[in-house]
Amino acid sequence: MIKVEGLTKYYGSKPAAKDISFEVEKGEIFGILGTNGAGKSTTIKMMCGLLKPTRGIIQIGGINLQRMPLKAKSMMGYLPENPLIYDKLTGAETLELIGNLRKLSSDMIKQRIEYYAKSLGLEEQIYHEVGTYSKGMRQKLAIAMTLIHDPEMILLDEPASGLDPRYTKLLKDWIKNLSANGKTVLLSTHIIEMAETLCDRVAIIDQGMLKTIGTINEILTSTGVSNLEDAFIRIIGY
Repeated sequence: MIKVEGLTKYYGSKPAAKDISFEVEKGEIFGILGTNGAGKSTTIKMMCGLLKPTRGIIQIGGINLQRMPLKAKSMMGYLPENPLIYDKLTGAETLELIGNLRKLSSDMIKQRIEYYAKSLGLEEQIYHEVGTYSKGMRQKLAIAMTLIHDPEMILLDEPASGLDPRYTKLLKDWIKNLSANGKTVLLSTHIIEMAETLCDRVAIIDQGMLKTIGTINEILTSTGVSNLEDAFIRIIGY
């Protein structure tokens, strides 16, 4: 469903990502794991069309992103680390705006607003201004914004950033449910526990370069340790 080949991004003479290649299968939860500044966000922003690669090929559902960007982007939902949400709009107005941009019908938008208000626990707060929301509520709304058009592929950039354990558990359950329903999830995170408990496979990135890729068991076996945290340190060093 997702394929990148030789993905590279230079800022001046410094590479933020260099020669990154991997594939993500339908229904898979694929993790990009690395420290802050390792190149995770740069990679995911290139994959959703927000950054132009210096070189490399990105295919989304068999569609070349560089050649047919609108068609490829229509298949994706993207949750940035710091989503932009207008404080003066209500949650419902925000979802209506995104639904219209995604060219959903009025009836479908109404159904999705009611669904996410209930399933994410926003309830009547969906009709309150976003400026009154807590961090957790804003993240819930951002999840709904990402999923409102029912995309086949979901790209999540540090989705647990700033969330308390209760909301993090809710997020994990949502990611598992997306995969169980055949959605393809690409998860960028520096939280090792999240990658270890959620991901079918993990790519470890350091200083813009892909260090290793595989299942958790494959990475543990290759490094000779018993947990992903120790494997991560062994691969990238202190």
